[in-house]
Amino acid sequence: MSFVYPNFLWAFFILLIPMIVHLFNFRRYKTIYFSRVKFLQEVVEDSKSGAKLKHLLVLLSRLLLLSSLVLAFAQPYIPAEEGEMTENLTSIYLDNSYSMQSEGMDGDLLNEVKNQAIEIVKSFAVNERVNLLTTDLKSIDQRFYSKSEIIDRIKEVNYSAKSTDLMAALHMQTDILNNAPEEGNRRIFILSDFQKETNDLTELDLPEILTYYYKANAVNVENIFIDSVWFESPVHRVNSPVEVHFRVQNNSSADLTDLIIRLSINGNEPGPKRLSIPANSFIEDKITFTDRSPGIKEAKLSIETGQLFFDDDFFFTYTIKESVDILLVDNRDQTGNNLTQLYGLEDYYNASNVNIESLVPEDFEDKELIVLQNIDKIPSGIMELLDQGMKNGGTVVLIPGKNIDATSWNSYLGKQQLPSLSGLDTSRTELSYFNSDDPLYTGVFESKPENYKHPKVFSKYRLGLSNSQQFITLFGTSPTSPFMLYGQRGSGKIVLLSATLDPVFTNFQNHALFAATFLRVAETASFQKPLYMTIGKMNNFPLQTAVSEKDPIHLINEVLKVDVIPLLINVANARAISFSHLENTISGAGFYELTDQNEFAETVGLNYSRAESYVNPFSAEEVDEQFLNAGWTNAKAFELNEQGKVQINQLKATEYWRILLILALIFVGVEILLLKLWKR
Repeated sequence: MSFVYPNFLWAFFILLIPMIVHLFNFRRYKTIYFSRVKFLQEVVEDSKSGAKLKHLLVLLSRLLLLSSLVLAFAQPYIPAEEGEMTENLTSIYLDNSYSMQSEGMDGDLLNEVKNQAIEIVKSFAVNERVNLLTTDLKSIDQRFYSKSEIIDRIKEVNYSAKSTDLMAALHMQTDILNNAPEEGNRRIFILSDFQKETNDLTELDLPEILTYYYKANAVNVENIFIDSVWFESPVHRVNSPVEVHFRVQNNSSADLTDLIIRLSINGNEPGPKRLSIPANSFIEDKITFTDRSPGIKEAKLSIETGQLFFDDDFFFTYTIKESVDILLVDNRDQTGNNLTQLYGLEDYYNASNVNIESLVPEDFEDKELIVLQNIDKIPSGIMELLDQGMKNGGTVVLIPGKNIDATSWNSYLGKQQLPSLSGLDTSRTELSYFNSDDPLYTGVFESKPENYKHPKVFSKYRLGLSNSQQFITLFGTSPTSPFMLYGQRGSGKIVLLSATLDPVFTNFQNHALFAATFLRVAETASFQKPLYMTIGKMNNFPLQTAVSEKDPIHLINEVLKVDVIPLLINVANARAISFSHLENTISGAGFYELTDQNEFAETVGLNYSRAESYVNPFSAEEVDEQFLNAGWTNAKAFELNEQGKVQINQLKATEYWRILLILALIFVGVEILLLKLWKR
């Protein structure tokens, strides 16, 4: 038992007063004259024993009266758990993720936990301070509200597009409660479906706080959804077949047959496809179609299911280009025709040749691939233009000449964290290592090239390698002894060869893999934008186009009435669009336009997190085990009544001051009865 005001127990010393009064019998005596003393002695002897009992009972009633009053003012209580106060500070976490769309005993699970939360809050004291967190973990929720305010906020809670781990919510609840200046018992309430995907507590490492949780149980814990979408090849061209690959998950105990999946591209449908998926499994398939026009494509995959609906659509975007703009810069004394001839095979490769001595900045405008072939010296002005080309999402290819100026070359290579070039190595070697698994070659070969004649190198520049350099080997004698390598630099790429494309140096330019490699370098030269993004986990969008600060970029979805301005930030010497501050603003999946309403225009597909699609929950026993393994021994489930409602009494301390006041009144009545009715 504990006391709200333990210092009031000192008032028990007041019990000495009636004890002293009765012990010393402080009374006024009245003289009564009797004719004979014998009569008085008879009266005293008759009433002596009765008077003594009466006085003791009156003393006892007064002591009990005062004791009851003292205890009532000290307010004794038995805490509901380990708390030492009757006042509480409570943080409620209400799971409003899309997995809560599942049907429960009171409509959907979100409606069920909202009703339970309201009933719980109604049981709180009028002046109790309450904090409410949802899956969004908004900054506005990191404060305490009154009882009535919290009830209104609970009623306003709707589904959130974000997927939040329970550990993140517990961390925030713990911080909020521990940093609160108010006195009171700290309590955490959790109302969730406890799906396994986002409620794993194996890594929880926090000081324990008294925790109650309510587990909402879905009637059906099965779901069918589109998990992901991808292209095998990053290259999309007009009038060329395009294959959209997808994965559909069947998280149910029954085999699925004849599930129709539809693909829509800018409103046009190539034709539906029927799928059969085994129980508790998935299928990976593809839809093939041909794009007849260039431009940005808005694509949507759709299925129709009877369970959760938020994951039945998958939005993505891609771009069909008419051509790729290429700048070939050569040396007057060492002209190279190999790349000129290669890129002249199709109109898609829009290549222009310029001699380095007549090169002007305008030649670099809108170029996606810049190739310096057989160049002896890189002028400082050209270096800046190459950097700008990569910053804009382009690719730069560096092929040294026969007699390089090592100072100018190594100055630029060092800046790009690439190996330096030194004297010629005239030993004859074969390029036995080919990195065919690199993403650059995705979709190029039907099968991995084997048993082919290796390109030969007769003379090449020695490369100065170090651990600080960042590159990937494409060709070489081994992965650590490169001949051709590349590295990602901001939004762009840079490629380096260690020999000039001349028959005296190598026959690489005459090999079939040379054509396959440089055609793919051209096709993937420009910035590859994300196929789609996930709401709540949106990465930066690289910006390869110069924009004016006077015309800020907007993220717009007219259907959802969204028009917000993202941030422009610098990342690795490149500009990017950041959505980090908009996580709680973007709440709906669909196509969003990125535009400065002038020259810049892009479209991104945003999807809900598929983490909420895996609705398989922890059992009540598993939830208990999760908390116990994390050291939270004071976490327990809410007790429920026969109607499935939370038993409110388990949350309240057992208070006794009202009972003590009633007892005090009873003892007053007993004393009055003793004094009035007990006659001598």
